[in-house]
Amino acid sequence: MIQSFKKFYHELPVNLKRFLIRGAILFIAWSLLYNLLLKPKEVPDRQLTHIIVIATSKVLTWFYPVVDVKNDSIIYINNKDVIQIAPACNGLELLVLYLGFLLCIPTNKKRFWTFAVSGTIIVTILNVIRCVGLAAMFYHKHAMADFAHHYLFKLAIYAVIFYMWVLYSRKYMQNA
Repeated sequence: MIQSFKKFYHELPVNLKRFLIRGAILFIAWSLLYNLLLKPKEVPDRQLTHIIVIATSKVLTWFYPVVDVKNDSIIYINNKDVIQIAPACNGLELLVLYLGFLLCIPTNKKRFWTFAVSGTIIVTILNVIRCVGLAAMFYHKHAMADFAHHYLFKLAIYAVIFYMWVLYSRKYMQNA
């Protein structure tokens, strides 16, 4: 089995090997940094969750007369508890996944930073839209709320992230 893996690895194109090695190094580095240093201090989870909660509540005020935030994570519409935005729902994993891919593809600094900043903004806005949609669906007890929460919105956000990756890697693939 090890021999077949070695043979498979040696047959891979050089650029793919570089991509996979960079990805593995980034994954290990991020996992260690996050789990050992950042997560125990709730950094950047607390800050990102706060941004998503505040942005979601502000957008909801466009549609509902009374929107409140309690305990820094629970959003109420007309005094009804509709959504709690937990650290697992703040979009950090999506941002790390998106940026990690960008770091694995070699490009110039301007292109990297353009995609990194614009992609981070797009993913964050999509997450706010997701939370607004879920809050409205849970407020109105929509039958599809759980399906939308677990599948529909995730699929939509991953599709957008994949499309941004395609745009980012297009120039690289043409030069390969």
